[in-house]
Amino acid sequence: MTRVLAAAFIAAMAGGPSLAADLAVTAPITYEEVYVEAEPQWDGPYLGLRGGYDWTHARGTISGAAGSSSWSDSLAGPVVGLFAGYNFQFDNNLVVGAEGDVNYTFNESQYDAGGVSRTHGINWGGSLRGRIGYALENVLVYGTAGLAISNFYLGKGSKRPHEVIYGYTVGAGVDYAFTDNIFARLEYRYTGYPSADFSGYFGAGNKASQETSSNVVTVGLGAKF
Repeated sequence: MTRVLAAAFIAAMAGGPSLAADLAVTAPITYEEVYVEAEPQWDGPYLGLRGGYDWTHARGTISGAAGSSSWSDSLAGPVVGLFAGYNFQFDNNLVVGAEGDVNYTFNESQYDAGGVSRTHGINWGGSLRGRIGYALENVLVYGTAGLAISNFYLGKGSKRPHEVIYGYTVGAGVDYAFTDNIFARLEYRYTGYPSADFSGYFGAGNKASQETSSNVVTVGLGAKF
């Protein structure tokens, strides 16, 4: 009997570890989800180059002792420039920002005013504007408006007196992002310069004023930082 109990005890001890292993409970594997918030496509500063075509129209009047006369002339030519700005993109994809640009325009024309053939045109100009738009992933559709400035020269022969004129500009455009940092642009803007005094260019006793407006279409390439 003693031998039987001993044998049973030994068998139980031998099978114990295996039984314990079978009864062991494996701890469940847990996974932790990590979300990385993507930076808004259009948020931050940027800088770019632009070029296109400018259609400018100038009209004015001259009055004095000899009577009065008026002129109207169109100027057209290429325009090149730089633009820079800053955008802030909200969670609802609304984008607001500010932008400035400087440009050089190659438009010049000759016209007759007061019986004298003269040359006029705009060489340099620029603007400071606000922008508001909506982002559709890598596409930004926007409107823009602000202040404009240009240097309008007016003279005859080799003389080129000039007048800095001030006005407003409004327009709209589309930016398309090729990568997180490089984008292309297509933009149209209308710029108006209310009446400016050009009396000093037509001799003593004469009064002259001029209104100027332009339509400009440009394409550009920019980099976001």
